[in-house]
Amino acid sequence: MSRTLLLIAALFACLSSACGSSSAPSPTGVFANLSGTWTGTFESANFSTRTITLTVVQTGNCVDGAWISSASEWHGAISGLATADSFSGFLSFERSGSGGGQCDATASIAGPASATLRFGADSMTAVGPCDGDLPKGVVVTLHR
Repeated sequence: MSRTLLLIAALFACLSSACGSSSAPSPTGVFANLSGTWTGTFESANFSTRTITLTVVQTGNCVDGAWISSASEWHGAISGLATADSFSGFLSFERSGSGGGQCDATASIAGPASATLRFGADSMTAVGPCDGDLPKGVVVTLHR
């Protein structure tokens, strides 16, 4: 199984009690609609800004998606929960050897959600060995 699939599986497992559990009642209310394709930037205090595309699927308040940088050297996933005007959850990050050294990491993220989706993470946690530095001070800004 690829490292990306393992990261995505780990992220989905983190939220399985809130999303998709047959024993939990379905949430009610108004949730930001984050479904679709978003484009924008992945900024970091210690790496150059990357242009990324995020593709999101959503059921109720449960949000899952996959992202990739325009040069395809960075990619990952998001998984979390939407409210009427915000998103919180997890971001996975996978970097190839050509993108600054092989590395897989995760971070907890949160931020506002409307016509613009913006979330950040002060730090990321490596999943296994990591060649090179992890992105620090991450800010992801996306638009439809």
